[in-house]
Amino acid sequence: MSQLIPSTTPLRTFEDHEDIVKAVAVFPDRRRMITSSRDKTLRIWDLETGVVLKKMEGHSSRVWALAVSRDGQMIASGDGNGEIIAWHGETGESLTQPIKVHSKVINSVDFSPDGTVLATGSGDNIKLWCTKTWQMLGEPLNCDYYVYCVRYSPSGELIAIAASKNIQIYNPGTRKRVASFGSHTISLAWTPDGTRLLSTGSHRDPTIREWDPLTWQQVGDPWEGHTSLINAIGIDPGTGILVASASLDNHVRLWRLSDRRNVGIFEHSSSVNTVTFSVDGRHILSGGGDSKISEWEVPKGAHAYAKILAITIAHDACITGDLSTAEELLTQNIHTDANDHTSYAHRSFVMARKHAWDHALEDAIKSISIQLSLTGYISKGIALCGKGLIREARAAFDVASMFTNEDPDTNHFLLLIKAIAHFNAAQHEEAMLLIKELAAACPDADILGCRVVEAYLRVQLGIEAFDGARHDEAADHFTAAVNSTAFSSKFIHQIYEDLTVLFGWDLKSLLLTTHQKRCQAFLSAGKSDEALEAHKYMMDNIDVTAKASCLEWSNEFKERCNALAVQDDRILGAEIPGQDQGGYDAEPSFFHGMHQHSQHSRPRPQQRRSRLKRLRLALTRTPRPDPPPVPPTAPPPVTTTNTLKTHIRHIFTRAPHHATPPVVDVPFTKAKERHIAAGAPGKDPNIISDEEYENLNTNTQQDPNTQPQPQAVHADPGEHGGGKSCICC
Repeated sequence: MSQLIPSTTPLRTFEDHEDIVKAVAVFPDRRRMITSSRDKTLRIWDLETGVVLKKMEGHSSRVWALAVSRDGQMIASGDGNGEIIAWHGETGESLTQPIKVHSKVINSVDFSPDGTVLATGSGDNIKLWCTKTWQMLGEPLNCDYYVYCVRYSPSGELIAIAASKNIQIYNPGTRKRVASFGSHTISLAWTPDGTRLLSTGSHRDPTIREWDPLTWQQVGDPWEGHTSLINAIGIDPGTGILVASASLDNHVRLWRLSDRRNVGIFEHSSSVNTVTFSVDGRHILSGGGDSKISEWEVPKGAHAYAKILAITIAHDACITGDLSTAEELLTQNIHTDANDHTSYAHRSFVMARKHAWDHALEDAIKSISIQLSLTGYISKGIALCGKGLIREARAAFDVASMFTNEDPDTNHFLLLIKAIAHFNAAQHEEAMLLIKELAAACPDADILGCRVVEAYLRVQLGIEAFDGARHDEAADHFTAAVNSTAFSSKFIHQIYEDLTVLFGWDLKSLLLTTHQKRCQAFLSAGKSDEALEAHKYMMDNIDVTAKASCLEWSNEFKERCNALAVQDDRILGAEIPGQDQGGYDAEPSFFHGMHQHSQHSRPRPQQRRSRLKRLRLALTRTPRPDPPPVPPTAPPPVTTTNTLKTHIRHIFTRAPHHATPPVVDVPFTKAKERHIAAGAPGKDPNIISDEEYENLNTNTQQDPNTQPQPQAVHADPGEHGGGKSCICC
């Protein structure tokens, strides 16, 4: 990656404070900004004109902290004397007189998401205040160490506290500490979706660290770049993709959350104390020792770093999938300018998505004939893959690499496009190998891009396997996609929108789609337990919006899983002696605990179908007349200790690592006597045994005039069923 050059010229500055700027925030209306300073005042600014709308006075000491409620209706500020003032969000007029809430300087304040509570941090504790009565709610949260920052999670269910020795997480409802981790921390910020917590370090560790709220473990390596204490950190509220940090080293650094890469540096003339984003995420506002607030433009392409395509008039239509409109708009451009090589290349992409490969190749060649370009050769490579001309496609992609200006990021993304095009041309193994090699060879490049592409292609392999009734294979592919790190950012559809333009990928719903298909694959494989587990995992890991969108599907899916589980249990328990059927022979229960290990003992779907077929044949056959009496014969000597229940126990053997319940062996003859004494029903003439079923098939091919000879039937007491009717296996 090329060396970043610090920007030293802001778009503009806001100048009116008479001392160091300590805090800055933007109102939800996008029109106004508020700042606080060591000059003991706050100021509300018009972001369009840059003029001061309101100078707010009332503090008797330096104003160190401020916060704006999420609805913009209230402002809170805290000063060096431990006092807070509440202000009207629209007018800037004070709602309260200064309230003494701490004995020391207030370093941080934050509103709860609903605006009903204000958290204040000072010294070694946190206090919560009702914003209607301004009475303290409960006892202070004692943190044991000096408090620098306090931040509510987006849901309001947690409070994160940056202390001099660690990070502490509290449940504001129960007042219990949930976790403590990390080391000396100065500032904190939650991502908008609450899936990450970012922290900044002191002079001893001037890095940014990323934490997973599910485990409170650090994610990835520290973000390095600053050389001194990091005073503040802010996250783009619109997409959650970008992060800005302000340091005593006079720099504001811009980072991408998805790959933790520094994508911009903005240089102040002195230390920087505070930083935030505009509501639309296009500008950064920072203030510090120069008593000014500087406005910086977010570099183009910073949000979607995996971007090599130009934005054309048909861009939005390509994103939404309106290919007819996209084709029409690009055609209009071509008619206006016959040498518009970019429009030809992009129309080639549109035609490729329509699978009009001849037209796609024609446009690609026309684009290249007008001007050699990266986009032109990409369009040619995709079109050739679509026509099955793999060797020629490889050559086109190779030539495309000559137009990347030797930029590693562009080269990396080009190889991903090449892998996708080859995959779509049924070169699956080659495509997957290229992605794996690319990830291994370029560990500092766009690893997330490799993971996203690999996950998407895994899903396609899973769909192909599912359509071919290879449900176990499909489940494996979907599971691999779910377990990948491709979904670490919920904004992958914005980061990789070029893949949508080129191939029509629906990255926005990829996670939900993959989860649902994984559940369905397990269910279609007859694995109701795994299907329900996959469903639970899905519901635990998708956001509220996704849950609401699939509620009907979720309820229907659970019903189908339960129905399959009941069917399995009925098949396994059908007419097996030894179970509690009608109140006889109910002990011992040698099926105890069998359901929890059903994956080891349940028959495969094919086995169940064959047994049900024999059962249906037995139940629908016309009853056969009893065979002629069998001459009495002496039973063979009993030389085995096998019994009915031990044989069935052998059939349903569980894995060795599962404890086997004790079994009481009852010889078949004694069990039979006991059944008769208990009034149990005798043999049902409508049910035939497997042996009789086989004999039936044999007899149907004999001469009808030939009388079959009676055969002696020996009942082995140790044989399963004693040679009698049995449909349990």
